Amino acid sequence: MSIRVKGWIAAIALVAFVGLPLAASAGQAAPPAAPPAGAQAQAASASGELVKVDATAKTLTVKADGRDQEFTFNEQTKISGAQGPAGLATMEGSQVTVMYGKDRVATEIRVSAKK
Repeated sequence: MSIRVKGWIAAIALVAFVGLPLAASAGQAAPPAAPPAGAQAQAASASGELVKVDATAKTLTVKADGRDQEFTFNEQTKISGAQGPAGLATMEGSQVTVMYGKDRVATEIRVSAKK
């Protein structure tokens, strides 16, 4: 065999040993990415009647699923349908949805007008 043929055989062998495993691994799906931390923190919600709000202690009580549930809120809590915590305190008896995360801290409070 000539040197040129041996060179081609060596090149083909190199491509087969290096290229094929790389091509096979490229076809595999990547593992799913973990959800962002914010998505995990806002994993639950409760809807019901707003029973009580303590703007000073930053707590609210919602009657949901037949029982009173207490939540806390902070400066980062988004409140819609009321003018902040003081406005929220005047909305007792309204329908409310509370999105909350760890330790039942509300991340968002949505208030609907009294019916």
